[in-house]
Amino acid sequence: MFMMTQLPIDLITDILSRLPAKCVVCLKIVCKSWCNLISDDYFVNCHLEKSLATKTNLHYVVTTPRFYMQEYDNLPEPRKKTCNVHYSADFDSLGNLRELSHPFKDCRTGTQVFGSCRGLLLLCVTKHQLLLYNPTTQTYNVLPSLRVYQAAETFGHFCYGFGYDNATRDFKCVRIMQRLFKEIGYLLCEVMLYSQKTNCWKRVPDFPCYSLPCDRGVGVFVHETLHWVGTNSNDVYEFIVAFNLRDEAFSCLPLPNFHFKTCRGLHVGTVDGILCLLTNCSFHCHVWVMKEYGVAKPWTRMFKINTRDCLFAERPISYSMDMKRVLVKVACGKLAYLDLKTKKLTVLRLADCDRVLNAHVYIENLLVLNYSQFVDGVHS
Repeated sequence: MFMMTQLPIDLITDILSRLPAKCVVCLKIVCKSWCNLISDDYFVNCHLEKSLATKTNLHYVVTTPRFYMQEYDNLPEPRKKTCNVHYSADFDSLGNLRELSHPFKDCRTGTQVFGSCRGLLLLCVTKHQLLLYNPTTQTYNVLPSLRVYQAAETFGHFCYGFGYDNATRDFKCVRIMQRLFKEIGYLLCEVMLYSQKTNCWKRVPDFPCYSLPCDRGVGVFVHETLHWVGTNSNDVYEFIVAFNLRDEAFSCLPLPNFHFKTCRGLHVGTVDGILCLLTNCSFHCHVWVMKEYGVAKPWTRMFKINTRDCLFAERPISYSMDMKRVLVKVACGKLAYLDLKTKKLTVLRLADCDRVLNAHVYIENLLVLNYSQFVDGVHS
């Protein structure tokens, strides 16, 4: 009888790299040679790159609030509080929701997802503590803690970004701390950059004096660059702030030629690796795309959505499998599918989820992170 293990190693590698990550993990017990192959860094990267190229092994991570009762010693009755819960959902259908057993799952403050890149999630526990988490292998790395100025922690806001530098093959995280003192025209700002390879933070040059709205503080990763919507000191939309992870420098991208003073919301996002912009004005939402990144006049308006009988769109998330719809985060904690032909939004009803705080796409992979402990020392 012909055995699978008798096939050439290159053919075995090609076959296994086409399977879902969770199935490949189970195949480690077949034999010692397969276990070594699947655990090898070359195969792990080969499996991930093939999934990225074919757009397979995709899933959603959906964040919803969960209510619980907390008791206090000085109060006669417990109070209702909420914490964030993360679910894994099937791509496209958003069905088969499974709660993720991530680190700090039982923490009463909950965690937030501040980015998804190449199958890893950036989770925020507090302003001081972040961690990288792989939902597929259930492994994580705790990032070193960061100092927070008292003034910024009390009155300021934080913006985050998470991406990948292809040149150095390094996952990088950005934390921007801001506190704008309008009375004296002073912006307290600190930009810190984390490298997974060195496992440490470093200070990088600050950007010009403008503000990043805290409700859109999660950077959008496109072309090895993180993007945020930027405003001036009068909270007027002026440009898109871009931070290149390879050059480790800030730049500004122009906004489309549009009357943004009448906008009720401006949101940046990405769909299929293309930078998108949503502008909500009165009863319409305008969708812009940057088909050619970095050119003089990059923006093209795709279409206009009538939102008179629906909710304002906030962020595009992904195309559907048939490329005929776009999953969009809309106001009031809802997800909706935008039909690209009819330009209509259809609000989705998720099982056991009345409200959705956020949703990200992640890809199953075999990357194993080291389990780390909290770092007691504070990075200065």
